[in-house]
Amino acid sequence: AVSCSPRARKVPWLGEGPKSHIFPLLPGIGSPASDCCLKNSQKAIPSNWVKSYSLQGPESGCLLRAVVFTTKRDKKICASPTDPAVQKLMQNLDKKVKNDKKDKKKGQSPRPRGRPKRQKRQRV
Repeated sequence: AVSCSPRARKVPWLGEGPKSHIFPLLPGIGSPASDCCLKNSQKAIPSNWVKSYSLQGPESGCLLRAVVFTTKRDKKICASPTDPAVQKLMQNLDKKVKNDKKDKKKGQSPRPRGRPKRQKRQRV
């Protein structure tokens, strides 16, 4: 069993309920504002869930070296930085960020998703 601090955050995997996993995040040793992973997830992280990542380690006041992925639902998932699947996901996110910056320089917005907004009719 993993003991959790009052600040532990629950990270859902494929829905809520009994299959959910808890990944405790504790305040960093050197910085009271940062949270630290105590354990890395062993499960594969779907790339379409993730929007960004950050690295943690001794330089950020944490004991465990980890990649902290932030999901589109603003949940945190801790993963091992030596896992090849994690490294590939990090590279894909880096490429996406780089391409987004290129599009902004060109003055282009990213491809629109979904239906275009309906125009209001003007009364005559």
